[in-house]
Amino acid sequence: MPVRRAFWAGRRPSAGQIARAALLLGAPLLLIGVLAWPMLFTGAGFNEDWTRHLWFMWTQSLAISESHTPTFFINDVHSVFYPEYAFYGGTLYAVTGTLSLILGAPLATYILAYLLGFAASYGGWYWMARMAGLGRWQANAPGIVFITSAYYITLIYARGDLPEFTGVSMIPLFMASGLRVLSADRLRLWPALALVLSSVIFFGSHNLTLVWGSTLMALASIIAAICIPQARKWLTPRRVLRVAILVVPALMVNAWFLLPAIAYQSHTEISSSYPAWRQLLRADMYMVSARNLFTLSRASFILQGADFALSLPILAMAWAVLSILLLWRGRLRGTWPRVLLICVGLAILMTIVMTHAGIVLALPRPYAMLQYAYRLETYVMLPVSGAVLAALVVAQRSPGRLRLWTWALVPVLAIAVIGAIQQTDAYPIDTRVARNEVLKPPVKSGSWEENFGDYTDAYLPVAVDRQGRPAEVDFPAASVHDDHASKVVHLRPGQLVYTNIAGDPSLVHVTGARIVALNTEHDDVLEIGAGVRTPKTTRTGKHGSTWTEVISLSTAKGLPIVLGRILSLAAIIFLIGVFVVLAVRRLVSGGDDRAALDG
Repeated sequence: MPVRRAFWAGRRPSAGQIARAALLLGAPLLLIGVLAWPMLFTGAGFNEDWTRHLWFMWTQSLAISESHTPTFFINDVHSVFYPEYAFYGGTLYAVTGTLSLILGAPLATYILAYLLGFAASYGGWYWMARMAGLGRWQANAPGIVFITSAYYITLIYARGDLPEFTGVSMIPLFMASGLRVLSADRLRLWPALALVLSSVIFFGSHNLTLVWGSTLMALASIIAAICIPQARKWLTPRRVLRVAILVVPALMVNAWFLLPAIAYQSHTEISSSYPAWRQLLRADMYMVSARNLFTLSRASFILQGADFALSLPILAMAWAVLSILLLWRGRLRGTWPRVLLICVGLAILMTIVMTHAGIVLALPRPYAMLQYAYRLETYVMLPVSGAVLAALVVAQRSPGRLRLWTWALVPVLAIAVIGAIQQTDAYPIDTRVARNEVLKPPVKSGSWEENFGDYTDAYLPVAVDRQGRPAEVDFPAASVHDDHASKVVHLRPGQLVYTNIAGDPSLVHVTGARIVALNTEHDDVLEIGAGVRTPKTTRTGKHGSTWTEVISLSTAKGLPIVLGRILSLAAIIFLIGVFVVLAVRRLVSGGDDRAALDG
């Protein structure tokens, strides 16, 4: 930006430079603000999932405030030691929970997480466009196409899925910073920091997004390496190692929950429900029918009672395809025409996959456990935005009248923005779903119950009450401190008792008893241990005895758990060391990487 360059050169920027810079920064901020206004200026919770993820973040923050480390478990008025964070969004909730403690405002932090997602996706596309040589105004186009897409907004207001939204939003920034680190002559502080932060959050937010997003990026990279000579020049061992030095430790930061998730996920109820997910995928394929995807209508779709607006940006897609025809006529060759063809091809491929359940279900189980085909719309939007970027670059470098083709994108972008605003405005603002209520006891109730069986152990038998309901031993949530709880019981050895413990035996260590089954509420059934027998004299003078046992609960110490924590700690220490070295080098060299973000 001219303002920054004038600053570094020791000159005072002109009023015109300041005005242009303010407009260039203000336009994206205004667009993000308009798309986020229901979160910023209403008190609504939008839907149950939106408030649920707010509660997950808040609950993790309470655990961190007590023990200064993230937990695997949720403890509430109904059950304790439920391993939500061991399988879902572990690092995302840990980061946002810590930030909420620092800011002292859980709700504001939660909304800030959505705003940062907007900024990461928009900024990532802008950064890539600038590295490709686009001007400052043209460089906004790919980001506009991406954040105004119907499914991106649906993720917030209809699905309320913060982990998936965040994982999706990190992909453009991950790609941009990765390309910058790969193409640079040496490792610089700010691109390295952007790559590490985006990698940590991408790998630590949403497992399905991790699987599909990583696969799409890997597929695009392989095709580019095969088809584009310039890409092969970048892929030298030294450059690849430079990226790996940052990305691999960033992945390992998430090992504290990813390793247990990988090791124990096959035992969970959600994993064993794979046949049901197959049926669900097929049953909901109507949502990605041509009628819903290939339409300009968004607001009317919502007003008709359907929460999910899934229309593809067909005008942007048509503009990209027409760009191929026009630019092919100009007989242009080189890197960017090939990038354009690759992006259009990937968009077509992912559209075909999304609309054909048989293809999805033929993939390995980590991919086929998609549950809903519309989740793949993200992986259509990524290459569509990439195609818009590539077409702009090719048109800009084209001779004569072909450059005028870029102006045809202006009304396309205007229609995309108008559609996104209409979609946002059409969602009903239901103040009955109050966001603040989830930050007060009781913290879980009603239909939330059905979502707290996903991560119980599917291989435990379900206890059957043949001769009356067994005794109950409950651990109040208030008795759990630093992932420890204990209770003294007076029960005979071998006696079965119902509990409110909801943890997998691989994740919860129990002494004084052992987990042998589940009750009908998906909580654990314990078999009391040997205990201690002590003499007892009744008031009538009769002699007898009583059994005493101490049941203690804590986090299990299995190899995936211990190794995961060691790897996470080692990765954090390593990355801190890398950034200390980069910061010192930058100070010594006088900030020579100040233009790194400009490309």
